[in-house]
Amino acid sequence: MVRSSVSGGEPPVFESSTTTGCTRCGARLARDNDTGRCAPCHTAERGRLVAPPEVPMRFWEHGPIRRALTERHFGRLLRAYRHHPYHGRQPLPQTIVAGWLGLTQAQLSRVETGAPVVHLDRLVRWARLLQVPAAQLWFRLPQPRTESVTTGDDAVPESHLLQALRSADRQIGGRHLYATVVAHLDRFSHHAVEHDSWPRRAFAVAASMHEMAGWMAHDSGSPRLADRHFRDALGLAERSGETGLAGQIRGSLSHLASHQGEAVAISHAISGLNALADDRTDGPTRARLFALHARGLALAGKADECHAALQRAERALTAPHAPRAEWFSPFDTNSLQVDVARCLLRLGDLTAAVDVLDGVVDEQPVGRVRSQALARLLLAAAMIGQGRADEACPVVHQALEQSTGLGSALVVDHLRQVALLLRSHVRRCAEVPPLLDRLQQTFQERNWLATPLPNA
Repeated sequence: MVRSSVSGGEPPVFESSTTTGCTRCGARLARDNDTGRCAPCHTAERGRLVAPPEVPMRFWEHGPIRRALTERHFGRLLRAYRHHPYHGRQPLPQTIVAGWLGLTQAQLSRVETGAPVVHLDRLVRWARLLQVPAAQLWFRLPQPRTESVTTGDDAVPESHLLQALRSADRQIGGRHLYATVVAHLDRFSHHAVEHDSWPRRAFAVAASMHEMAGWMAHDSGSPRLADRHFRDALGLAERSGETGLAGQIRGSLSHLASHQGEAVAISHAISGLNALADDRTDGPTRARLFALHARGLALAGKADECHAALQRAERALTAPHAPRAEWFSPFDTNSLQVDVARCLLRLGDLTAAVDVLDGVVDEQPVGRVRSQALARLLLAAAMIGQGRADEACPVVHQALEQSTGLGSALVVDHLRQVALLLRSHVRRCAEVPPLLDRLQQTFQERNWLATPLPNA
């Protein structure tokens, strides 16, 4: 498994600094601040998960940056960029920069360590994205041109933005990013509603952005707002002619209904599967819809039908399928296993749920911070249900550490559920009281998540 450079194993390339000031603005730091960033700069830099930050001209005078430019090796330039002290005492993870560039982490690693990239179109796009001064490049930048699907003066973001937003959402949660996504929607979405002359691809990207906003609203504890975004997304997807995307969004409606305990979750999943009836090529979307159907069946207490739907999900996921467009959300084996565990928990099969989750919590791909925390909290709940509170406590502590700074009301809801389950074990397990104290402090610190979103 490819792991982010931030987790170790990669030698530093930046020049050490002993300054006690913020590496971004120079403000003096508190003694216990070991991040290299003051609080205002932390807030300002949150957007770097979505797009490269604005950097001062002196940024490009840093030694490793200049050496990479002299060597005409953009991969080394990217690595030096990530390790620049401007970003703080920890380098930017490869997952973040890969999201900006529309690459996977593994692809970025090969670009950084392999032979120099010679494709001019890539070099030009990356240089513009990072805003490398043209005078320092070894190739000429042609006259600027849009890289988006456009109609008139309006642009629809391309795949690198969608990927960057998804990557950021998994790491910092929907509450931090909802306003950013809505700001992008405000720039183009109303034109998709008003102009039938837009290309189908533009409608599909706009639908994907609305669906993403819906997931972030759901993660922020605003189900009505999430439902509104999902329904807007469905209308745009249907106008795009992308039946697979429409099926995926019906799956999002099913997930939302399932989370709220509504029986309509089943009908949404079936509608999504019907939308894909003539398209058997999109295995991951079909698998997700079968898994959501299974969750609805588990909610209704239909165990046999639930297990049958889960088997169909597994077959769909392992069947060969064509490459997917950028507007499709990922759904992999780990995603399916978490849905399996949710079904087992709903059906009361705690032992089987624990077995499944034991194999999931350490196998979640790097960068899926929220998914890792939620999987651990599901595991802890199942263990407590088995009377294994002593074993559940370390799992909850791990979830708390993982989710520090995560703007997710869903994670807080799961933490509250675990706290309720733990209260009956206060006298029987010495590890429980201090954990409950820590949970109470966490709820106070994350109380800001309870405030409604704009438009909610």
